[in-house]
Amino acid sequence: MRSKKTVVIFGSESTDSVKSFSISQNSLRLALTGAFVFIALSMIVFAVLFDFAVDRVHFLQWKDENKRLTKQIKLYEPVIAALEHKSAVLDSTQNRLMGTASLAGLQISDPQPEGGAESSQPYQIAEDIYQTNALNPMTDFLGKELDSRIKSITGLANFIEEQEYLFQSTPSGSPVEGWISSKFDFRLSPFTGRIVFHEGLDIAASFGSPVRASAKGIVIFSGYKPGYGNLVTIDHGYGFVTRYGHNSRLTVKEGDFVQRGERIALVGSTGHSTGPHVHYEVLINGIPVNPLNFMFNTSKPTQKEINTKYVKNEYN
Repeated sequence: MRSKKTVVIFGSESTDSVKSFSISQNSLRLALTGAFVFIALSMIVFAVLFDFAVDRVHFLQWKDENKRLTKQIKLYEPVIAALEHKSAVLDSTQNRLMGTASLAGLQISDPQPEGGAESSQPYQIAEDIYQTNALNPMTDFLGKELDSRIKSITGLANFIEEQEYLFQSTPSGSPVEGWISSKFDFRLSPFTGRIVFHEGLDIAASFGSPVRASAKGIVIFSGYKPGYGNLVTIDHGYGFVTRYGHNSRLTVKEGDFVQRGERIALVGSTGHSTGPHVHYEVLINGIPVNPLNFMFNTSKPTQKEINTKYVKNEYN
């Protein structure tokens, strides 16, 4: 059976010539199929090349953005380091405050998280975050906020420490446990028979009992003094000075730093003394005051406490 053919005729209006050629239907189908495949492949390749071009543009944009971001990070590295340092100082100062408050017997809770909408924004970030100094308003605000908090907490810590130092330097309690044989008052001198003012307390105690400092301070005298016998004098700061006389033996020397309750001597009867006891004086800015006012936990001792004849040593 003969295959069918397709005849294509070309003619021209200007000439009478006619040209023609024939092509089999199978060849025509093959040619059309090839053209379709070529067009399809061309479109696929074009799409792939187009996507590649778009991705390359995006890649270049991301690369440029990464460079700008890296530049900004390097620019703010010292600023961030400074903020981290201030944050560390704040944490350290807060820990110091908590520790000091704990030693002083105060209860201070850790700062609690806070939240909520603010009425106004304290700083304005630039629209283009990559521009030079774009984050300066925020970092400046955070720096000032940290500085303010550090100053506030440091001031509070210093105040509490000062109060704690004052407390530790204020005479408290009795240097020995025993009976008060002579008060801070006028009395008849057992040596001259005249009425004289007794500028301290005489506390009778067993010979050799420990005599303890009533507050922390520096020993400014340790030795023999006429009338007082073996004497220890301690400067506690804040205008407070205490004296401990008639001791049998001294256990500290001049220049020693002592804590409240630390043993400084042993009870004796040296100097002008009629028996083993401690002559205890408290002076404020050089003026003798009644030691009984510093022997009780209340800020103002009761009349019963003032008239008491027996005092306890709180440090044994």
